[in-house]
Amino acid sequence: MKSSQQIKAVIFDLDGTLCDTFPVIIEAFNAAVSPITGRTYSADEVIARFGDPEPIMIRRDVGERWEEACEVYYRYYQQHHDKMIPFEGVGEMLEALKGMRVPMGVVTGKSRRSCDITLREMGWADCFASVVTGTEMKQQKPAPDGLLMAAGEMKVDARECVMVGDSPADVGAAKAARIAAVVAGWHPVYLDEVKKLEPEYWAGAPGDVVRLIGGK
Repeated sequence: MKSSQQIKAVIFDLDGTLCDTFPVIIEAFNAAVSPITGRTYSADEVIARFGDPEPIMIRRDVGERWEEACEVYYRYYQQHHDKMIPFEGVGEMLEALKGMRVPMGVVTGKSRRSCDITLREMGWADCFASVVTGTEMKQQKPAPDGLLMAAGEMKVDARECVMVGDSPADVGAAKAARIAAVVAGWHPVYLDEVKKLEPEYWAGAPGDVVRLIGGK
């Protein structure tokens, strides 16, 4: 287990970690896919499709009409983004880490297009030293590719990073990259699954991440 003195940078997941995006993603998926397939997808069904950028996720269900469906998805996602809010304490966490001059990155399976929408709408466009999306990764989480890319872009040894995320894929990617995992325990969707993976750290609230990095 890393001590706080060994942690030089923090890599965050985005959906379900920094921002409560799941409800709007589910709505956007249905707006895009349901008119083509003729069925409505439950929250669990959409969440089970997470992990790949939206074009890949959508194409599996609609086939050759995927480009049309993607445009509907992105339009809905943009138009309804104001429904989404950062989790309580996330803004303060980011400001505190920025004040501590801790390099921060984002590694997300969502596409560059939707990631940029979220970072812009949340006011985080200039917050992160590295942003790696599913568009750039050769292999998605739980492969280590994205985390290693982010560490390289931040010019930090991967072993000196921690990965903060809410899902089994986040913890798996951290382990594959030999980066300590911090579970974002403020998002309940995957908690039972991530507990089984024995992450190095558990953050019940965003402030716990600040205390971990600050050694308090």
